Amino acid sequence: MSAPATGTVPVSSTGKIAVRKGDGWILLSAACFSTIPIFGAYAHAAGVKTFPMLAWRFLLAIAALWIFLALTRRLTPLPAGRVIGFLGMGLLYVVMTTLYFEALRFTAVSTLTLLFYTYPAFVTLLAAIFLREPLTRIKVLALLLALSGCLIVLQPRDLGDWRGALLALAASVLYSGYMLVGTPLTRGVDPFLTAAWVMSATAAGFVAAALVRGEMGEVRGGTAWGIVLGLALLATVLAEGSFFAGLSLTGASRAAILSTVEPLCTLLLSALLLGEVIPPVRFLGGALVLGSVILIHRE
Repeated sequence: MSAPATGTVPVSSTGKIAVRKGDGWILLSAACFSTIPIFGAYAHAAGVKTFPMLAWRFLLAIAALWIFLALTRRLTPLPAGRVIGFLGMGLLYVVMTTLYFEALRFTAVSTLTLLFYTYPAFVTLLAAIFLREPLTRIKVLALLLALSGCLIVLQPRDLGDWRGALLALAASVLYSGYMLVGTPLTRGVDPFLTAAWVMSATAAGFVAAALVRGEMGEVRGGTAWGIVLGLALLATVLAEGSFFAGLSLTGASRAAILSTVEPLCTLLLSALLLGEVIPPVRFLGGALVLGSVILIHRE
């Protein structure tokens, strides 16, 4: 689209357009990520072990990413420092993902998801301190709405085994650090190239773990491979690519708040596909989360 004849588009308007484009990428990413616990629940039911499942998930994902980048001629050299940063993010992702999937063994998908989504509070506060992201009144109100929605649906009797709750919260804290580190690193880099480097380190970590445990060959049968393929393409390639595309435009805190739509998608999927009973009060909490997304998108 050409610029108006009267002059160039103001920087502030251009910035708002870019941020709102980033919002769309983050929302798409959240919808894709929402399928992870569903795939995880199916995998546990099918007897697929965590480490081989994740090893093959990320191996297939990076194969798809590097082939895509080569075919579209988007492979570009990066400074060594940035590559090292991406690889470090990938190893952090290994620990976080392991905690997340292990939590599924002790608690329901819906509870795990909502506990994990305490991370927007950590990200918003830490981004204001370390990344100098403005802590506006609208952002604070949106965060309070999102957290209130999560608190409404989290009742003590629903937490189940304390080990699941602890693992989910630990994953939440690590993911907060992942987003904070990723915000400055991803700026100016092709999102799929970012995802390829980050996920390459993640793949290496899970493959090493699976080989040490002698479990690399434990994925067998069409059902198991279907689950792994879904995780690789939908919940990794598309999810991570759109996440990094949005993160560099929106910033860590805004992206974290927008990502709270993910548990809403997971709640609906767990009810539709896993038969989990969702009490009506959870949908009230979901409405508050959705309200926070609408509010921050209008900022």
